[in-house]
Amino acid sequence: MSQRVSVAVRNAMVSNRYRYVPRMPRWFYSFVPFKVATGGSSALVSLYLLELGGNASTVGLTFALASLASMLGALFWGKLSDRTLRRKPFILLGFASVPLFLTLMALARTPAQLIAINTAYAFFLASTLSVPIALVLRSVRKHSWDYGIGKFNEISGWGWVLGLVLGFGLSRFLTIPQLFVAFALFGLPSVFMAQRMIREVPIYVNRKAIRVFGNYVIEKARYFPSFILHTNFSLPEGLKRFYISFLLFWIAAGLYFPQVPVLLTENGFTREIIYLALIVNSTIAALNYTSVGTSMGENKEGTLRKGLLIRTGAFVAITVGALISPALLPLAFVSYALAGYSWTFIGVSSTAIVSENAGEKENGSAMGTYNVVSSAGYITGSALGGWIVATAGFGTAFGLGLVLLGGSIALLRK
Repeated sequence: MSQRVSVAVRNAMVSNRYRYVPRMPRWFYSFVPFKVATGGSSALVSLYLLELGGNASTVGLTFALASLASMLGALFWGKLSDRTLRRKPFILLGFASVPLFLTLMALARTPAQLIAINTAYAFFLASTLSVPIALVLRSVRKHSWDYGIGKFNEISGWGWVLGLVLGFGLSRFLTIPQLFVAFALFGLPSVFMAQRMIREVPIYVNRKAIRVFGNYVIEKARYFPSFILHTNFSLPEGLKRFYISFLLFWIAAGLYFPQVPVLLTENGFTREIIYLALIVNSTIAALNYTSVGTSMGENKEGTLRKGLLIRTGAFVAITVGALISPALLPLAFVSYALAGYSWTFIGVSSTAIVSENAGEKENGSAMGTYNVVSSAGYITGSALGGWIVATAGFGTAFGLGLVLLGGSIALLRK
């Protein structure tokens, strides 16, 4: 009888503990205008560079420099936030950078000016990458971290999609500089909402003790890896092949994402078409994060391989489209859809694999290595992609990406 009572009491305690899981901090919604602005303006830099006289090489260089600045900025702001034990000022800084730098981009008149502004923008915007996650961990109970991070990124992800939808609608009536100004205004409410909603308290986060959560949604500014919580590095024996595999994957991603809008633009397609393709990509990803996270179970390697195989389909579609112009538009939409769908498998499973294989003592440093490898790959791919397109064409660049993905899958199968 006493055993039954004990079990009943324990179940009641667990039930009471999880009763509050559906409730989420109100400050999550302060990120919605910010994500609307960053999502809606994400396609404009490439398009404006081409309008100002840039080419594929210019776009590749711009993405490479922005990604490098974003990586360095995330590490810098994360360390400074840890040292001061404050989060709110850095979130406000990132929010305020959006209306400022988007307005400056509207005033740019040469590719060099736009590249310089965009690089500085990426550095300051990086204060919104790792710092909010630390605040999420402080805002929800430890046993609900998984849920809290998932909900935070779900809300942010749909804000990103809404921004793309607004960009699609407004691009019919506004020039690119006017669109920059419009999204600068859309992002401004986040500053005031965060100032009012976020309550600043001293927060210490032991980053080495943070595990990676299965349903963590990585919403990508310019499709750059944004889960940068850790700054120590290590190379656990069981993860060496995985790191090499993911280096190849991110080089391929750098060959793909910066150059597809260039390909569509050079073939005469409008901003509305490019926005529509991006909406398809982001919406499919947002719709499938939760289902993939909950169904993955123990088969994380299989989930990752499935994602990489789907991503090869995206590369096949865009490569064929680049070589056969009449089929480009439908194949570009298929490619973007497959790319978005594949990321739900890749993003969820890869971070979980690093966390589980590194071991408790090396968890944080292994994640730091994962971030550096991902960032280095994307920077390399972005710069390399622009040069290859300028010298050998889009088909060659995407074909190389397909080969790199094949190498990534082969390494994981061993």
